[in-house]
This record gives sequence, C-alpha cells and structure tokens, in this order.
Amino acid sequence: MERLSSPSVPVENVDWISKLPNDLLLMILSRLSTDEAVRTSVVSKRWEHVWKHMSHLVLDMRKKIASSKYTPEVSKLVATLMTKIINNHRGHLESCVIDHYTDGMLNTWIQSLTGARQTKHLTLRHHLKLTNCGGSIDFPPNSFSYLGLTSLSLSTYIFRTSHSFNNCKILKTLKLSCMMAPDVGVFNRVLASCPSLEVLVLHITFQKRNGHLKIGNKRLKLLKVSFCNDIDGIQVSSPSLHILAIDEILSYGRYNFVLTSPRLQFSRDYKRTCLPHISYNISQEENCIGHGEFVVNTCGELLRVRLPASLSVSVDLMNRREVERLRQVLLLWSFTMAKLEIFFKKNNAPREEGESSPNKLWEENNKKDWFHNAKFRVDSVWMYNFSGSEEEFALASCLIRQRMVVKKMMIKMTSFPARKKLEIETAVVKLQALKTKDQWDLTIKCF
Repeated sequence: MERLSSPSVPVENVDWISKLPNDLLLMILSRLSTDEAVRTSVVSKRWEHVWKHMSHLVLDMRKKIASSKYTPEVSKLVATLMTKIINNHRGHLESCVIDHYTDGMLNTWIQSLTGARQTKHLTLRHHLKLTNCGGSIDFPPNSFSYLGLTSLSLSTYIFRTSHSFNNCKILKTLKLSCMMAPDVGVFNRVLASCPSLEVLVLHITFQKRNGHLKIGNKRLKLLKVSFCNDIDGIQVSSPSLHILAIDEILSYGRYNFVLTSPRLQFSRDYKRTCLPHISYNISQEENCIGHGEFVVNTCGELLRVRLPASLSVSVDLMNRREVERLRQVLLLWSFTMAKLEIFFKKNNAPREEGESSPNKLWEENNKKDWFHNAKFRVDSVWMYNFSGSEEEFALASCLIRQRMVVKKMMIKMTSFPARKKLEIETAVVKLQALKTKDQWDLTIKCF
C-alpha cells in the first residue's frame, strides 16, 4: 500500500502565555523573586507593567551588594533602585519585606509604603555586617500609625522615643527583634500606643536598667519574650492571653516576673524558669490568630534554639479542634522535649453540629498513627486532672505505644471519690501493661 504523506502544516509562532489575563500572569510572577519579576518588564509591552500589581514585594539589599565590594556609593545606588521599585508599584500591597544596610532612604520607603500603597504587613530588617555600625533611627512621628497596617516586624534598630507608634490603633501583630532603647519606658509607651495587639514578639534590650516592662494589652493572645539582663522585671496583665513562650534561659532569681492571665492557670514559677518554655491553653476558636502564628512562626523560631524545652498545655479532649491543635503543636518538635505537662479541661459544652462523638474521635485516632511517624520524644509527661476517661486513656496509651514518652509518665490523683480513684488506679495499671521489654526504664505511676 502506498504511504500517504500529509502536507506540511505551518506552525504559528504565538506567545500563548502573554495572552493570559493579568490574574494568571501575577500567579506566575508570585513564584519568582521580586528582582526576577521586575526583570520581566523588558520581555514585551504586555509584560511591562504586570509586576507593578504584585501583592508581595521582597527587597533585599544584601543580594545586590554580595557580589561587589561594599562602599557607601554602591549602597546608595542599590537603595535608589529599591526606591524606584517601590515608587513604580501600582495599587495596594499586601506585604513588603525590606532588608537593608543604609538608613538614608528608610523613611522615604516607609512613607511610600504607608501612603498610596497601604501595605498591610511590613517587615524592616537592618543589617550591620558590612557597616559595623548601628546608630539610632529617627523614625518620624506617626510612621506606623496609618490605618492599613495590621502587622509590623522590626529588627536591629535603636529607638530614642516612641513617637513613631503614636495612635497605632489597629495594629494586631508587632515583632521587635534585637531592638534597643535608652530605657524600658520607651517600649512601655510603644505597647500602650497599640491597644489592638493580638500577637507580640519581643527580643529587646536597654541602655540602662531602670524599671519593669509592662504588658497590659487586653486583646493579646500570644506573647513571646526573649529575656535580657538589662531589666528589673516584667509585668503581664492580659486577660485574653492563652500562649506564652519564653525562649531564653533566665538568670536565676534576677527577674521579677508577674503574670496575670486567667487563661494560663498553670502552677509555674516563671521567675525560676531555667529552660525555654511554652504555656498554651488551647483555644477552640475557629479562627485563632494566636495558634496560626504559633504553628507557622513562633514555635519554629523557639525550637531552633535546640535546648531541651518544656511545654504546659491545657486541652479539652472532647473537642476535635483542640485535639487537632494539640497534635499540630507536638508535631513541631524535632528533638526531645524535656517535660510535657497536660492539664485536662472538663468541658460539658454541647458539640457543634456535625462534630464526631468523643468515642468516634478517639477510635479514628487509634486506628492510625496519630503523629504520622513523627520523631517526637519527651523525657517526662505529667498529667493533671486525669479522670481515667476513655479519651484521656487513649492519649496516654498513644504516647506509650508509639514510644514517645521516654523516662516517666506521672498521673496526678485529684480530689475524686474513693471509687473514682480506684478506677484511675486501674487505668494506670492498664497503661503499665502496655510497656514492652525494651521500655524497662519507663516509669508510669500516680502521685
């Protein structure tokens, strides 16, 4: 049979990507660095202005200067290019991150970002490696007071006054890292100017030791503090606080730490804390900014210290959302935890519509590896308000069977009737029976 040959079909040279709508092009650019996205403006007329509508900008002076010798002239040139990128952006910015050496144009950047661009999440990091100097930054009054700003992160600046924070009424997240002020009063005034704070991360120091840091923000849900030796003490009075993270060893007996927070009713002397510690009363709120920040950023930063940390957690095992959040928190640990304290809530509130019964919830947990083969280990587990209920027993047995608890599991005998205490003791005997031969050094008992 004769083979038929098809006529050649001309292939049209069409740029199909450039024909996509802006929303899809912006999704493509979001996969690139800001520098790479800006360079697409020379591809064609179609691409010239697309990057100017990106919702996130990351401007890093270190990358521009790394390949060339640092000089003030080079720094000024790079700063000018960064200014041009900010000024050429069109519309609103969801977030902007700036890493810089020079301070000359910092206030110009802030004014531009807080003006027409109405940036919601702003991160400014001052790097000193090349300049070897760290003078104070005179931020203009009300620099961070515009109504669009909800999250602010500052690193390595010296504040002389608190004027830049005047009337920060809607700021919800504030992170101050490696910050310095003449005295603690400056930071007290900063915090007093931010009544809507829900997340507060502090790593601060002072030029003279003369007072207490006062944290009295009523809406505060998460507080992370890195302590230093240049302070007399810390007074925390936050009725909504349910997460407290301390990520540096305290100087024994040096601090006067006073905590007034009804949601953190853990019997802990924070003045004598000698290891990084987290106290967490797990919230059942559907959208909890504290938990989201804790899982994504705060705890991860704390665990990079790589010291034996401890955790005190209060949880309602009848609530699916709280159980899942407990699992997420424990999954964060990549090395052995020193001590885990679990306080069981007794919550008889009705379950949400469609929520599984407690029995079904723990049947599901027992059918699978609750931690998905994570390498979580803890030296000692202390359980309080233990009643011997099915869900409490299921959690305790999970920790034993999956070899997560290494040295001891201590179960607090609370003021139950004699019959109930007998049931608890029986539950403890059953837990002891779960040990295998190679867990001979694991102690499980009541106290």
